[in-house]
Amino acid sequence: MSDAIEQTSDAGASAPEALVNGAGETDFTVSPRHAAARARWAEIIFVIALGLYGGLAALAHAYAYFDWDLRINHAIRAVTLPGFDQLMVALSWLGNGIVPTILVVGAGMTLYAAGLRLEGILCMIGVSLGSVMNSLMKLAIARPRPDPSLVDVMRHYDHNSFPSGHVEFFVTFFGFLLFLSYVLLKPGWLRRLSFAVFGLLIALIGVSRVYMGAHWPSDTVGAYLAGGVWLMLMIEVYRRTKARQRPKAETTRRRGEEEKRG
Repeated sequence: MSDAIEQTSDAGASAPEALVNGAGETDFTVSPRHAAARARWAEIIFVIALGLYGGLAALAHAYAYFDWDLRINHAIRAVTLPGFDQLMVALSWLGNGIVPTILVVGAGMTLYAAGLRLEGILCMIGVSLGSVMNSLMKLAIARPRPDPSLVDVMRHYDHNSFPSGHVEFFVTFFGFLLFLSYVLLKPGWLRRLSFAVFGLLIALIGVSRVYMGAHWPSDTVGAYLAGGVWLMLMIEVYRRTKARQRPKAETTRRRGEEEKRG
């Protein structure tokens, strides 16, 4: 993995000499300065999402479900494509029990071991705190789960419904990995593959949770918004930290070049 992703300035080491093109750039990744510039695009979008989430959360607190929740649920349950049921169950499984912990710790440690220390630490801490925030929001909004008398429920859950924890996890975890792919990877097959995999996982988990009868569609919409807002905060922390690290990295690089010349 270390030959396909950019080494961060806090790692104190550059990519293998065979891949380095200059100023931290490799055959697969852009320079740290270019990466930091790319990180700014998401801010305005997610600030808007914060306002939309606040309005939807207030409505979810007042109403157990909306008419359009029923219509969308019935439409999704009517899908009879081969393998669709198995796909929906498998996607939800990725957010069940200890599986998210394994995914987050595994990804975070892999990034850290590859020299992307900031990215690995932020992945583990940011996604974990996002899960805590989701639990607190569920308690505050206190919306009940879908009623089995109204929709098919494949598994019973005791805790509250809004916003969906699975969707929030997918948005923050896979969304952060997608963001890192956008920021760090150069255009090419690896970047395109990352976009496709992470993007599909995020898009389909909302459908899965409705199909399973675990959430109303509005629960998943709220989670997409809440997860997006939390992802914005993670991106902002990342951008600011990288900006502070850049002068130190340039100083370290210059000292190394001076030592080689000396």
